[in-house]
Amino acid sequence: MFRSKTFLFSALGAAIMAFSGFKTTETKTSVNKEKYAPGIVLTFDDDYVDDWYNAEKLLHPYGWKATFFICKYTQLTPEQKRKLHYLEKMGHDIAGHGFNHENAVKFSASHGLDGYVNSEIIPLKAAMKKDGFNIKSFAYPDGAHNPALDDKLLGQFDFIRGTTYGELAPENQFCYYEGKRVIYGLGIDDDYKQFNLPYFKSLMLYAKQHNKILILYGHKTVDNADEKLETPFEALQQICEYAVDNGLKFYTVDELKKL
Repeated sequence: MFRSKTFLFSALGAAIMAFSGFKTTETKTSVNKEKYAPGIVLTFDDDYVDDWYNAEKLLHPYGWKATFFICKYTQLTPEQKRKLHYLEKMGHDIAGHGFNHENAVKFSASHGLDGYVNSEIIPLKAAMKKDGFNIKSFAYPDGAHNPALDDKLLGQFDFIRGTTYGELAPENQFCYYEGKRVIYGLGIDDDYKQFNLPYFKSLMLYAKQHNKILILYGHKTVDNADEKLETPFEALQQICEYAVDNGLKFYTVDELKKL
């Protein structure tokens, strides 16, 4: 008799949860996986506006999108600011990378969290807003951050991006969007140890097969990479071509908020 009542109550509870729209963790995960298409987020740091402008001309046929994290904005020329507006008009994100590109961990250790925000974030947002850029995401200079900085800056931005390194197996990498506001990108400049086009393609294939969004970052986009922090156009072309051939969607960082 006791077992019968238990079964009855369990069945009744399941029916109530189903009627009320309750979803188990497994069901919720399945729904989330179907909510957005697998894809790629390309991001670039610093102030290489002229080079990014050239990259847009070259990669436009692929329908690419990128997020450009800007530092030292007040040092840009009027022509460079015009090019940033052009990039934004073409569907790219313009975002923040620090007023003076200070290492956030080192600066906040000496001047406090408020000191960092008042020196590196508030002036940057104000200067860019004055010229029509409403920046909603931020990338840490040098990828340097800690939980206290994350908590502080999440009050200023929708997303903040750190960095990750190494040629780890695709399933062990941290450079995928996981539904969180703190995201991590893997470097694709050719001086990084993990610079390897077949490896990047393996990450993209994993993203496709497991319904994930891969996040990558570079700096200066150039024809011939012969210095540090340079991403060769050929590599970008192959990445974009592979994305198109495999049905990966291009996302900007701001677009992640819609997912």
